[in-house]
Amino acid sequence: MNPRTAALGFDPGQAAGHAAFALAAAPLSAHTVMFPLWRVEVRAAVTEAQPYQLIDRYLIRGVGEAGLTGSAELATFLSLDPALVRQALAFLRAVGHVEGEDGSLALTALGRRSLEDGTLYTVELDDRRILRFDGFSSEPLTGAYYHRTGAGLTADGQHRGAAIPLLCPERFREAAVKELAGLSDRERYNLPSAIEIRDIVGYEVEYLPACVVHVARGPEGAQHLVCTRPLRGEHDPRLGAALETSDAALSALEAANEDARSHFDEESGRWLSAKGLSGFRPRRVNGGSHRVGLAGDAFRTTGEKALPPMGSLVVLPSGGLFQLWCEDVKARRRELVRRVEAHLDTARSPAAVRTRLGLLVARLEPGPLDDDALCGLAVAEGSRALGDRLRRILSGS
Repeated sequence: MNPRTAALGFDPGQAAGHAAFALAAAPLSAHTVMFPLWRVEVRAAVTEAQPYQLIDRYLIRGVGEAGLTGSAELATFLSLDPALVRQALAFLRAVGHVEGEDGSLALTALGRRSLEDGTLYTVELDDRRILRFDGFSSEPLTGAYYHRTGAGLTADGQHRGAAIPLLCPERFREAAVKELAGLSDRERYNLPSAIEIRDIVGYEVEYLPACVVHVARGPEGAQHLVCTRPLRGEHDPRLGAALETSDAALSALEAANEDARSHFDEESGRWLSAKGLSGFRPRRVNGGSHRVGLAGDAFRTTGEKALPPMGSLVVLPSGGLFQLWCEDVKARRRELVRRVEAHLDTARSPAAVRTRLGLLVARLEPGPLDDDALCGLAVAEGSRALGDRLRRILSGS
């Protein structure tokens, strides 16, 4: 596994492929970076809900609905032992449901809420929680980024696999915590509605390994797509938008793009020579991307000189990239059939097959193919069983 893949948890070519074939964004370069995040520790009050014990529920109703204010009259009204009533009232006072001296008992706001909902709410006043925000605009991160190991988070901004070792964060906006608490969908950002933030304890920078794909035409005009491990190598629009707000980060990326351009010929030639393809060179295509056109037989090579699958994007050490292409449309159609057949072993629903088929068509450009043409292509390639199976899946029968 090369250092960049080890840092990211996925191959940079996968991120570039997502940009090219899922988003039609014409990738120009791809850089492994350490994306800064803010790890914010807050002190919070946590409201927990549990069923009322029977006696507690009757006492709450006696105070809140019947207007009884003393333990003796509650015991008489409910036909309960006075000592038991005093013990239960002590508990309700301890959990913040009842206030006042015996003879002037009343429900607290928490007690009234519990009575209305028929649920015993308790509040833990000193819960500590971690919240995460991006390092540039202090926007909250979704729950996908809260599994520290799974996301690849680290306190170290340096990594030998990162082309841009450190993107410096902007100052953290403390108001972002209050803004998060006010969101209607705050659960999405790891802040359940039962949690009330009291204050900020402190914050520090963490780093998220990410692949920034520079594109010619991204979604909504974006020029940089930030692809991360928690999203399985796909673009996170929120991180992409945050990145675009930092002049320092954009300057660092532009310097990396210039470096990729200046080293492209040398690095692509070295890569191709290592694969026994020294006579080939990338050529520029529409949108500024590059392709290396090969015969279909080249993709059958095995051993150290084996190539990635037809249509793959190769990311070079400095971040430049090119697509391994085949000029023979018949070879590309055969490759399409092969990959569709392999995919059917893991996804058989019509929606999953159509999604995968759309990505493969974008990658291999086999020409116009409706369902009948695809099934006919499978039969023409010698697999009537595959053609029949595809027809059943795509028709939903």
